[in-house]
Amino acid sequence: MKFSKSVCQSCAAPIQKEYEKGIERNGGYSETYCRRCYQWGVFTDPKMTVEMMREKVRVKMLEMQFPRFLAVLLANKVYTLKRWATLKV
Repeated sequence: MKFSKSVCQSCAAPIQKEYEKGIERNGGYSETYCRRCYQWGVFTDPKMTVEMMREKVRVKMLEMQFPRFLAVLLANKVYTLKRWATLKV
């Protein structure tokens, strides 16, 4: 599954409005990351690991009342996102 540019490449959150985008170092909007993951050219939690992000996404989806199997399936897609794709898991 490939994600479009309208999905944060760190957490897979949809980016539908301009204000949901992260901010680059120069003050412009990021086309790649959301505001929760990326501010002023750096990740908001630089110590975050792919496993931590996968769990965070899974828990958030369960809070949003996604079925458990779907939350797990979609949370595992985090491994394919740009921020994490180059890491060996």
